[in-house]
Amino acid sequence: MQTSFLKSVQFRTLILILGCCSLIACQTPLGNNDEQNSLTYHYTGWPKKSVERLLLQYMKSKQFLSSETSEGLRRFDRKGSNWDSVKYGSFLEPTAWIRLETELKEDKKSMQTTLHVDVSVITHRLSSLEEKRRAHKRHLEEASEVLRYFETMMLQSVSKEETAQPEVK
Repeated sequence: MQTSFLKSVQFRTLILILGCCSLIACQTPLGNNDEQNSLTYHYTGWPKKSVERLLLQYMKSKQFLSSETSEGLRRFDRKGSNWDSVKYGSFLEPTAWIRLETELKEDKKSMQTTLHVDVSVITHRLSSLEEKRRAHKRHLEEASEVLRYFETMMLQSVSKEETAQPEVK
């Protein structure tokens, strides 16, 4: 008894493989869209040096390690979760870090300081093998939450300064 080629196991396997390959090939690439991996905050009435000093203190209190690039940009790194280490690192050396690379710009006319933060995942931190990878939504949300608390801390300190006026007797 002879089976037709269309009903054979080899043909079905070939169709299955081609179908899987087409699904994989049709995935929209994430691309290198830096806008999705960055956050921007504006602080009115705060000079650049004050924001920089407060940000450094705040990030250290949140267990971020600080370093500086050769271009003068401040970087804050914190160890990623165990899942990040498995996903981005290796089983032998599970080192994945969440990196917030900050850039501060000051507009003296409008008395506004802009904080621009690029979020990424780093492996082999501060070595010649360091590799920068795209942050996922979860990392951006984590960075956004940390910076939102920083903003709240700064705004609270402004309101305390305004209300803390000496009494006149």
